[in-house]
Amino acid sequence: MKQFKNRSLRKTIRILVYPNITFNSRGQDIEADSYVQVIRNQISLLNEIRKDLYFYLIVPKEIKSLNFKNTSQLIFPLPTYPPTMRSHFNVDKFKKLVPHSLDIDLVFSHLPEQTHAIKSTLFNVTHHTPLFFGYSHWFDLHEVVKWPVASFLQNITGTLDCERVYLNTQYQKDLVLKQSSLHFNKKTIKKLDEILCVQHLGVDRKDITRNINIRTKKIIVFNHRPDTYKHYSDFIKVCDALWRKRKDFSVWVPLLKQKPNRPYLTNESGDKTFYYHRLKSCRVGFSPKQVYGGWSIATTDGMMNGVPYIMFDDTYYKELWPEADFFKNNTHAVNLLNKYLDNPTYRNKKATQTLNYTRKQLIYKKTVREMSKYIDQLVLNLSRTTSSHLNEDYDVLKDLFYLIRNAGRRKTPVGYTKDELFKTRGWGRGMKWTPYRQRLLAHGAIYDVNEEIPMYIFSPSENDLYKDDEEYDVWLDLIKRQDKKDKKTISRLLNKRIRH
Repeated sequence: MKQFKNRSLRKTIRILVYPNITFNSRGQDIEADSYVQVIRNQISLLNEIRKDLYFYLIVPKEIKSLNFKNTSQLIFPLPTYPPTMRSHFNVDKFKKLVPHSLDIDLVFSHLPEQTHAIKSTLFNVTHHTPLFFGYSHWFDLHEVVKWPVASFLQNITGTLDCERVYLNTQYQKDLVLKQSSLHFNKKTIKKLDEILCVQHLGVDRKDITRNINIRTKKIIVFNHRPDTYKHYSDFIKVCDALWRKRKDFSVWVPLLKQKPNRPYLTNESGDKTFYYHRLKSCRVGFSPKQVYGGWSIATTDGMMNGVPYIMFDDTYYKELWPEADFFKNNTHAVNLLNKYLDNPTYRNKKATQTLNYTRKQLIYKKTVREMSKYIDQLVLNLSRTTSSHLNEDYDVLKDLFYLIRNAGRRKTPVGYTKDELFKTRGWGRGMKWTPYRQRLLAHGAIYDVNEEIPMYIFSPSENDLYKDDEEYDVWLDLIKRQDKKDKKTISRLLNKRIRH
């Protein structure tokens, strides 16, 4: 037992986050990985919305930008090649990664292919019984997969093991459902449709530039990955055709690693400040055809810095910015680029429209606020130990409650860690603790600390102000719902005893 600081007391929700990292090879900047950028934004915005979350982040190595006050990084070596990364799972190492001292209420998986392996390990060989939700950065769809053996079925079965899985666009969701229908029946497709939830990534309000740059250089930016699935070669064909007509422009491809092989190409790169500053100097951005149809973070990076983009004419870009200039083929793209290079007045008009739309429609915090509400709902759906005098759990809960209460009533209040509570009962790893944890935290005066190691603390409020807190309403609802379950359980047990 140890003393605690009142400011750290919360009805803490502890979330284990499983990654999807592809930028982990030698020479690659892991901070530039799309997963790292997404989870960093999600945690940052959730922390602005609420103060009761704690994240255990599984990572292959320490990532500085993920060092929040309410995060712990659990080092777990992962393969770098996507197909092996998606199929590799080391049970022995994973068990050691989630020790007895931690609590896990929810698992937020960014790699649905691993959902079953994670769930099997947690439920079968540890005392954790969390609920799962996820975010899918990639599905091995026929249209985009490059390797001989795809993991699409694992994508889907893992998704079906979750309560909800977010993905980038409706276009992407439609592709997933279409391919899934080749393998699963209508009932399963209906369930999959309900689980998959479109979440547009958007931007952080504080990153949006105040004003557009009206004195830009004749720079065309392609700030996507210069890969086949981003149709980079088609983009180069467009630029070659444009170069044959004029020689007064340059093309910036910041993610291009090899030496530029065209006279108009540049690939200068730097930190985030350099990147945003350089974007502001660009005349126009190019958003290529995507077979995968995902949300384009590269495009929103430019939009929030006042850069208008010409975009391939398809629904995934119209979800992003419906009033952009769209091209259907390379010739049309060349004509649009000429227009932006030659007509700065028109360019600045589209840049202003782009920036205004970004401010009104692409603020990611609005979307994350909805996810925050869903996290509350998931916690309400976690199983809780039944408290009735007909069940031995009642005596266990009563004993645990008195231990925590008496420790909190001392002259110098102290709390119990989970390990200490386990020792009082003589419990081992096989004890399913999550239902007891949720039932204890449903009590209005029992809290957890917002630190890496959970600690259960009795701290009654002198003025009942905690009842005005939004969190209290959530937990009050939890208690009411559980009480209804208790009454049904008591009635069922009584009837069973009467029949016998």
